[in-house]
Amino acid sequence: MSTLTRTLIGALTGLTLLLSAAPAGAAEADDARPTAAIVAVGTPDGALTGVNGDPLGEVEKPAPGTTAVAPPPWSYYLTPSCNNFADAIRRGANWWGSASEGRGTPVTCVGGYIQGCGGDRVVGCNWGAGQRISISTRVRDLALLAAHEFGHNWHGHTGQGCNSWQNINTMMRTLTC
Repeated sequence: MSTLTRTLIGALTGLTLLLSAAPAGAAEADDARPTAAIVAVGTPDGALTGVNGDPLGEVEKPAPGTTAVAPPPWSYYLTPSCNNFADAIRRGANWWGSASEGRGTPVTCVGGYIQGCGGDRVVGCNWGAGQRISISTRVRDLALLAAHEFGHNWHGHTGQGCNSWQNINTMMRTLTC
């Protein structure tokens, strides 16, 4: 596979969280910690690595014995930067159900990488479990990225691998492939 192809695949690939350990006893700090999605790259042997070639680290897993339930009613609004991408973002929001548009979490769109979320090639970030969301329009499936980022209002990553529309466990995986 050519370097250009790998680079292109890496640029279009998806999501992984950069999670840092919260200080002991700092529940409020945990709520304010941004959740970042960064571009990940596949190696020739198929292993997934971070942007610097490091193996992807451990991710949050749901608590044992918990079951997925629909989120409570929630809301978001699109900033003008998302006007051209509103339909895709709405599809992502609607995947979770019980959402209303026009107030609540502000969603901004950027044409490049997102700054201030813990990485160099961040394509999605959810600050404070729904206080603010930014998504990059550089991804292949903007609706999937939006659904994934909205999901961080309630869920961490469920495991490494490619995310998909199948269920919560696959939606909240680390990568868009």
